[in-house]
Formats: sequence, structure tokens, C-alpha cells
Amino acid sequence: MYDLFNFKLPDFQFALLSSDAFDHGAVVVYPEEIELLNTRSNPKRKNEFLGVRYLRNQLKINSPILYHSSGRPYFSANELALSISHTKDFIALASAAFPIGIDIEQKDRDAARIINKFAREDEKVLCSTHDKEWYLQLWCAKEAIYKLVGIENLSFKDEIHIHTRQKEEEATFLSATVQRGAQKHEIEVQIRETIDLHMAVAKFKAAP
Repeated sequence: MYDLFNFKLPDFQFALLSSDAFDHGAVVVYPEEIELLNTRSNPKRKNEFLGVRYLRNQLKINSPILYHSSGRPYFSANELALSISHTKDFIALASAAFPIGIDIEQKDRDAARIINKFAREDEKVLCSTHDKEWYLQLWCAKEAIYKLVGIENLSFKDEIHIHTRQKEEEATFLSATVQRGAQKHEIEVQIRETIDLHMAVAKFKAAP
């Protein structure tokens, strides 16, 4: 019903679910979540809401998932960090003992048409082949970084900078910085693939 992926990080779990591969009626939700569920009238949004809780339940994390005023999700009764992502066909949830941000992107999405809005010239040329694939990975990485740092209205092009790209057999590893004024963060991103998806996990460089 769902898949677990090994990003080779300690105290980290990443679970992926096809959006139509679970029974809504079998999803256990906490009382605190029922009111939130009832505010979602759009069937797709309701499905995403329940899919995230389905994965939470499968991972045996005993905590409601609530939201900060910014919309950022968190476990209200657990100290684990939480990040979620969804596409038109998939839902993902990750938990960790350290801050994380994740993003998933379906490979049929075309990021090339908006590349100049979110990437610098030196980022585009970090991969000299398969430009279309790299541009989508670059977008995926920056989305994950955005969720990690939690700085509102962060500019993907001007404030998130990917410096290096290293391709290995199972994954692509990126180093990045986020800088706003005097505030600066060093970040590492790991990208893995399925037949359908690019999946990015971002963490601060000092994390495990």
C-alpha cells in the first residue's frame, strides 16, 4: 500500500503513497484533526489530508498533525520533525530527529519553462546533460530547502543558492546556502528517483 525509501540518514523515515491506494474509511484521525478535515471541501485536498494521516498511522507515530499559522505542519504531541509533500498522483511524509524539508515532483512536469524565475546561470550549468531533468531536480531541491528553513517569502532565485552537484549511483547530492541579510544557513540536499518521481530531502549541514 505504501513504500519506504532509505535515504541512509539516521533517525529518518520517508514514506510514499499513491493517492488512490488507500481506504479513506480506514484512516484513524485524532479529534483535533477532525475539525481541520471538515474545512476541506475539495476532494483532492481531503484525499491529501487523509493520505498524510494514513502514512502517519502506518509509521506508528502517535501524534496529531496540526499546522502553524504559516501553514507549516508539525506533530503536536511528538518532538519528531515533520515534512510532507504531494503531487497529483502521490503523497509523501517524512519524519526525523532533526529538522528536514522534503519535496516530490512527478517527472512529467516541465520546469524548463520557468527555469529563469527560480535558478541562476551558475546553477543551470551544474549539470551539462539532461537539462530538462536537472531543472526539475533543481526545483524539487529548492522546494525542499524552502520547507526546511521556514523563512516566509524566500526568493528561490536570489536567496537559495545551489553550489555543487555530485551524482552517485543511487542518489544526487547537492550543497546549498540560504542567505537573507546576515542570516545564513548551510544546507545539504539528497535527491533520489523512482520511475515516476524525483524526491528531495533537505537538511542543515550540521545535522546527522
